[in-house]
Amino acid sequence: NIRGSFGVVISWVGKTIEQPEGIFIKKMTWEEIRDLGDNEISSHSCTHKLLTEINKEDLLFEIQESKRIIEEETGKKCITMHYPYSKTNEYIKETLEESGYLCARTLESKINKNPDLYEISSYAIFDDNHPSLEELKNLLEECKKERGWVVIMYHHIDENPENYTTGSYLPLCITPETFDAQMKLFSSENLWIASLGEVSSYLRQKETCTIQVKKSLTRIKIIVESEYDIPLTLKIKINWWKVKVEGSLNDGEYSGSFYLNVVPNKEIVICRVLL
Repeated sequence: NIRGSFGVVISWVGKTIEQPEGIFIKKMTWEEIRDLGDNEISSHSCTHKLLTEINKEDLLFEIQESKRIIEEETGKKCITMHYPYSKTNEYIKETLEESGYLCARTLESKINKNPDLYEISSYAIFDDNHPSLEELKNLLEECKKERGWVVIMYHHIDENPENYTTGSYLPLCITPETFDAQMKLFSSENLWIASLGEVSSYLRQKETCTIQVKKSLTRIKIIVESEYDIPLTLKIKINWWKVKVEGSLNDGEYSGSFYLNVVPNKEIVICRVLL
């Protein structure tokens, strides 16, 4: 079950929009957007203007009004942005933070490691062969080696990618078959796959959470305190022969060193198992 982040341009919703080279593309309606279920809905601005070239008043409109409308139409928090044309600057990033956004995506084509959350890099999928499955697999392997975060960016999925270009530029469109093959590859790589909002919340949570520990002769109680609710992984090392864990996402009996997946603000109890 892979969830993604869908960038919405408010003024395009439900309309047929002219793209470069006279290509017309029908955009999703609000009803279709609401049907995206657990996927994240991100702002892609109100009108898709180049944010680095507009005045402060228009910038606030593009950032804040798009967020307000998305939240009103979907009932979900809008905490991430996909920059129009992938362009940003320091003032835009500051405005996003002040407006309640946690993260924003550019292009850049590099693996994110200790990233600026308002300038997250992504790799574009151009067509069925660029990048190839082998290239994607190599990218994921490199991401695992670097213990980083790779963001994959899609524009269109359609049975007829040729309808998205006149031939002078890559269509930014792949077939459903190619998309399915890529999803199978991602699912097979033992990676955490999540939306921009989930990952950015997780990274913020790692930096700001506090861990409360209470010990006795026979048990340990742990609470991870955080304003976010993304599960965290804790490495536990004990000297007891065996323990029983309750309250985590992977309860059971353990010994030595082990990892626990824990929900913030929920008590974890580690009980000593006596011989």
